[in-house]
Parts: sequence; structure tokens; C-alpha cells
Amino acid sequence: MSSFSPNYFIHAANLLLLVAYSVRDILWLRLFALASSLIAIPYFALQPTPMWAPFTWSVVFAAINLFQSWRLFLERRPVKLTSDEEEVRRLAFRDLPPRKVLQVLSIGSWITAENGEQMLERGKCVEAISLIVRGKVRMTRDERVLGDLGAGDIVGSALLLSGVPADLDAVAVEPVRAMRWEAATLERYLAANPETRNVMQRHLARDLAGKLERSLAHNSTN
Repeated sequence: MSSFSPNYFIHAANLLLLVAYSVRDILWLRLFALASSLIAIPYFALQPTPMWAPFTWSVVFAAINLFQSWRLFLERRPVKLTSDEEEVRRLAFRDLPPRKVLQVLSIGSWITAENGEQMLERGKCVEAISLIVRGKVRMTRDERVLGDLGAGDIVGSALLLSGVPADLDAVAVEPVRAMRWEAATLERYLAANPETRNVMQRHLARDLAGKLERSLAHNSTN
């Protein structure tokens, strides 16, 4: 009876590598590549003269694919949002998966504004925007009320896009809970994440259209 041939290991390893290159899911590609590297290791070690160089590289490739597979697995675990985070997703990012929502929230900060606290000051440049989750903010110019902002509205969006200093004041008339993003940080993140940028741009368009409609309705009643 012939003894077991180490060649079976390299054949099996290459078959698994062929399968790895055939799948579309990156996690499965990593797992098959990991299995291929592990199965190739005995082939190099069982040669009459062990082939230490390819043995070492197979160990390195196995370690890399193991790490990347674990990272991909962690990224795909279900994400549970808090009630405030879920509300932000509902208001502005309903087209994004929860994990992406957490990413965009991680570059901002939660703020609270008490009744009477100023969120925009006339004459000052806008360096950040705030998405209102709860509460109400009143916009005024020379003591004339221009309208109110509520849940889902963004404080400072139009001024940020135009780059001009604020020509109005925005003051909380109810306790406000909001997510605030620094403009420079948000712009860098959106440039690197086109999917999130498209969702944010759609919400900004709806936000500006809603403000214009409310402003026209308010002026027509005065």
C-alpha cells in the first residue's frame, strides 16, 4: 500500500483558492483563502527537505486572512441603535443601514439647548450644523419672527452652504436635543463616503425646501 502523498495538501489548497477567487462575498473569499493557506502548510512541512520560506509565507497569509475575516464578521454583526440614534436615522438617514448611521453620528456630538439659548447669532459665520431631534428653535431678524424649526430641521444649513455670516438669530423656544457636526469634519467624512453624502444631500434639499415653504406661508399670513 502506498504511503499518503503530501501532494494532496497542495491540490486541496489550490482548489480552495480557486473557490475563493470565484465567490463574490468578501468574507467568504477571506475564509476560503484562510483555509487554503492552512492546508498548504503541511505540504511545505512534509517535504523531504522542509520548504521553510513558502511555509512561513503561508502562515503569514493565514494570519492576515484570519484577522480580516474576524474584522468583517464584527462589522456584519447586527447593530442596535439607541432611541435617539434611531430617531436621527428616521429623520435624516432612513436610507442608510444602522452601522453607517453610527459612523456619521460618531463624527458629531449630541447637544442640548435650554429655552432661550442661542443656536445662531446674527453676524457670525456658521461653522457647524445641528439636526434637531426634539424641541423647537425660532428664527428671528430684527425681532421679527421668520419661522420655527422642529424635529428633522437643520439649524444653519442654508448659511453653511452659502458661506456668508448669519443674517438672523436662532433661539431655542423649547428644550432642544440635537446632533451637531463641525462643518470641516462633516465635509471630509462625506467626501470619503459617497453613499452617506448622497443621503445627506437629499435631506439638505428637503430641509431647505421645507424652510422656504414655511417662510412663504408665514409671510403670506403677515
